[in-house]
Amino acid sequence: MYSKLRNHSRKMKLALLAAVMLAVILAAALPGTTVPALAAEGSSSSSVNDYKIVAIGDSLTAGYELGFTEKSVPYGFVEHVYEQALFHGLRSEVANYGVIGLKTNGLKKWLEAAVGGADSVMASNMQEGLPDPRVDQLFAGTKQLRESLTQADLVIMTIGGNDFLTVVRKEGKDAVSAELKIVLDNYKADLLATLRLVHKLNRNAQIVIADQYLPVPTPYKIGNTTIYSFDEDIRQVLLEGVKQIKDILAGTAELLAKEGMQIKIAGIADGFAGNELGLTAIAKGDIHPNRLGYSVIGKAFTSTIWGDYRTVKPRAAGVPLSIIVKGTELSTSNPPLLIKGRTYVALRDIIDGFGAKLDWNAKGQIATIKLADRTVDIQIGATSIKVNGKSIKLNADPAFIYKNNGTGKTYVPLAALTEGLGFQVVYRDLLKTIFINM
Repeated sequence: MYSKLRNHSRKMKLALLAAVMLAVILAAALPGTTVPALAAEGSSSSSVNDYKIVAIGDSLTAGYELGFTEKSVPYGFVEHVYEQALFHGLRSEVANYGVIGLKTNGLKKWLEAAVGGADSVMASNMQEGLPDPRVDQLFAGTKQLRESLTQADLVIMTIGGNDFLTVVRKEGKDAVSAELKIVLDNYKADLLATLRLVHKLNRNAQIVIADQYLPVPTPYKIGNTTIYSFDEDIRQVLLEGVKQIKDILAGTAELLAKEGMQIKIAGIADGFAGNELGLTAIAKGDIHPNRLGYSVIGKAFTSTIWGDYRTVKPRAAGVPLSIIVKGTELSTSNPPLLIKGRTYVALRDIIDGFGAKLDWNAKGQIATIKLADRTVDIQIGATSIKVNGKSIKLNADPAFIYKNNGTGKTYVPLAALTEGLGFQVVYRDLLKTIFINM
């Protein structure tokens, strides 16, 4: 019985590999080189004080999922990290340089070019046969990569998964073991060089890199029969490889810490172990995570960076959105209002969250906010506001008085917060949440 299952597993292995390679080769374009996720209602422009996140690596960094097209919008682990930065009260921005099919050596060569001052490089000189249809655009932005890394507060990475494709091409336990050793040695050397190159560009950034999950399904039982979807002897060799990758990462981090580098390891492998079918598209022949899998990776990264993973509280009936002000969720009887596709919020709630001073001129129906070096006048019904005495036209309908439980509250469009007070306002549609940070 077991020998028949093993023969079947070998056929499955080849089928899975063929499907995986086909899925990678046919991977559709992902939109954009950068993933700022700031094209939300009322969002402010970039600030020199922003917490800058830079993502580099392979298709996991890019956020690729099976079935993506040129119109697909990624919601991978990078987006989770970005949202968690907002949850922690950080005025944030993110740039994503994930390349589908990129190997550790390819990333090393790209960073060597960036450190060497190249503004643009040929994709074929970095790595032959990259399947990402955006490679010309990405590698033409080598100057942008260099500038992003130089300014980064946080660098997040997934790299190495594509290095091991040669391993799963091998037949037989001994051949797999021999190839794995070669690949691990090369991975270790290239990873060390890659991280040192990042450090050359930025000696202050925190670097967080993930270990590797194994997308091969764990054997499962139906009654008294164990179902093997992959050669079990080879799967055990690959599992040992996953452990060795963890050891390489830990040893590399320890070594580079002596050189002044801040490196942490996001452990994603354990979260996938035993959950491969539920967290990846491997059943359909693709090794990439699904939306739930990316959530697991995102939680591993954010727990490593900040020690927790935050979510919004359940919303009461009739409350369309949650609001996070400087890392704290508003708990108020004045819910946000959606009017003509625009979001309006109770001014007092937001201002109190930032500790600003608010004065109300009842006669003129003018709210005056004083915060840092700004004095902002917002008049009910006016199409413009005044910032330090200068009139600025609002890109939204005017503020108004909204009566809630018999009490009138001044409601303002989000544009008043960004254009007047310079706040960063980001709306994340999947969370139905507005983040407001200074």
